[in-house]
Amino acid sequence: GGGGPERVIVRVLEGRITGVDRLGGIAQALPPDLAHPPRLEPVLVSMLFDEERMWRTYVSLERVPLPVREAIVASEDRRFYSHIGVDFLGAARALTVNLRQGGIRQGGSTITQQLARGLFLGRERTLMRKLGEVPLALGLEALLSKDQIFEMYLNSVYWGQAEGFSVGGIAEAARWYFDAPVESLTVLEGATLAAMIPAPNLFNPFKDPERVRERRNAILVALELTKKLQAGEAARLSAAPLAIHRGKAPIERFPSYSSYVNDALDGVLRRHATTHFGLSIFTTMDLAWQEAAESEIDSGLAQLDRAGSQHRHLQGAFVVIEPTRASVLAMVGGRMAATGTYNRAFQAQRQTGSAIKPLVYAAAFAGGLTPATTVPDTQVTYGRGRSAWRPRNFDGVYHPQVTLAKALENSLNLATTAVVEQVGPRPIAEVAARFGLKGLKPVMSIGLGSNEASLLQITSAFTVFAAQGMLRRPSPLRLAVDRTGRKVAGPAMEASEVIPRSIAALMTGLLQNVTRYGVARALRGTYGFDRPVAGKTGTSNDFHDAWFIGFTPELVAGVLVGYDRPRSIGQQASRTALPLWARAVGRMLRGFPAAPFLSDSELEWANMDPWTGCLADSLSGAELTPFLLGTAPTSSCVPDSLYPYEIFAPDSAYYDEDSTWTDKADTTFKDERLEFSRPQADSTTS
Repeated sequence: GGGGPERVIVRVLEGRITGVDRLGGIAQALPPDLAHPPRLEPVLVSMLFDEERMWRTYVSLERVPLPVREAIVASEDRRFYSHIGVDFLGAARALTVNLRQGGIRQGGSTITQQLARGLFLGRERTLMRKLGEVPLALGLEALLSKDQIFEMYLNSVYWGQAEGFSVGGIAEAARWYFDAPVESLTVLEGATLAAMIPAPNLFNPFKDPERVRERRNAILVALELTKKLQAGEAARLSAAPLAIHRGKAPIERFPSYSSYVNDALDGVLRRHATTHFGLSIFTTMDLAWQEAAESEIDSGLAQLDRAGSQHRHLQGAFVVIEPTRASVLAMVGGRMAATGTYNRAFQAQRQTGSAIKPLVYAAAFAGGLTPATTVPDTQVTYGRGRSAWRPRNFDGVYHPQVTLAKALENSLNLATTAVVEQVGPRPIAEVAARFGLKGLKPVMSIGLGSNEASLLQITSAFTVFAAQGMLRRPSPLRLAVDRTGRKVAGPAMEASEVIPRSIAALMTGLLQNVTRYGVARALRGTYGFDRPVAGKTGTSNDFHDAWFIGFTPELVAGVLVGYDRPRSIGQQASRTALPLWARAVGRMLRGFPAAPFLSDSELEWANMDPWTGCLADSLSGAELTPFLLGTAPTSSCVPDSLYPYEIFAPDSAYYDEDSTWTDKADTTFKDERLEFSRPQADSTTS
């Protein structure tokens, strides 16, 4: 759109913008280009390039001044507007010279042939390729008008190099060599650009201005001979210097986010449309948050590097999604991300560890279980012989029984496996598919994160809890338009209900308790994140990958930390991914008023004993736990044989609090062959 600058009044109340009005009021009659709310111009984030890194902006023929067009025609093809695509007189002359010289020494190609070559044949200089130009040129002339051909030509010409980029088309040539828009070019500047076309790296005005000036002056003479300049004007103009002025190279900010935009558009448009179709792409990026994310993730990973030599070359990724519209607000694909580098935020597939557990518990609650439901947290072996699998808790500590609320808070592996056993691996895999995690293997280890997912996928899955049970496909797109302003792509508007709204509210409450009482309590106590927050850590086998997926009423954000070639980080997620999340999201939300989770009002909260599921007799050891309306415990009970709670396995070793520890790397055995035995509680207690 347009409209130019205007004066407005911005109204602010308690730190938030509540209105923006034009001076004079919005009731006044407005021209069509102002019949919209006042708005800021978008910030140019980046230009997208293909492998050739061609810097090009398509412009219409009308935007190119007539003297510039005339200079290029005089230089490249004086009979352009009269021939049929091939200038047989010029071609015969060039063929004679080339045969005499034993190679390609003179072009003789018309503008139409040059366009055909660039579109279909490439730059190789051979006789067969030159002969191939002829039928293609005749075809172009039959299909297109002269102005259409010339417009395509001006936008396709290669005009040299600009700090690692190929300059393509007259618009960017004007910006690079004269630091000016194409509309402002004069006949002198047009003749200078025309002089470069045959060999732009040889006729480079920055490197050899005299060579370019000599050829420019010859083109001015040609313009005078063809009556495009008045008599004597060529001599006068030839005395002028080149007057070149180096422009700025293309902008390539935020390469992680830009690569994701490119990938997202490749999924809905023809491949390479973003780099070949001259699109303008408006994104959902929050510029301030993107800058904060890159800064904090880079510095946070560097700090982990300094903490010990084992962390050298540690990598990470970060993504932020607005949950109700699934708009991707920020993305970091790795440390010191650069254009063309691997984007770990959406390309890396890693074992999720315990970050998957909220989906398991959501399936359990949707099936009728409650946070007060108890399951055993005791050792069990699944399968026999070489297929045997014996999961363990992180510290070798087990419990005769535990509530689902406490099992989720403390990320207890055995209790979670008992939930998988009760609900069934296949139904859990089906629920995960509705969350966007398709293709998970329905094995007993599904609840401990033996399957792989990308950071974007698992973060998107958590938006279901924040968006009242609904899932939309995450997207960085607000709008993509072609050069005429026609919409060609936008965000996916479809939404699907993954879980009931009540279950989403319950999971939000329980995941808040993970940050109050459970494995992510350091988020508040150690790292000072004092806003309403919910989330879950995850650590894969042998500390290879660390995750934290957390959400506030404003956003859902995920962090992944690990090496590109998997090896142990040496620490759990609460000491690696969690502090990175706290510093990045804490900086983003700094200055924003803290907002409560609205879903809290849809629940009832009870002081529950976290092990028995009964109402607590006293506040000592009790936890304030959310329930669906009408499902909270109503009576207290006196535990007997269940106390003391903890059972120590004599052969235990230390594992991460939410590690997916397994005895075997391969846990993809078939469920129907499973046989298991759950031993009685060991009498050894503490």
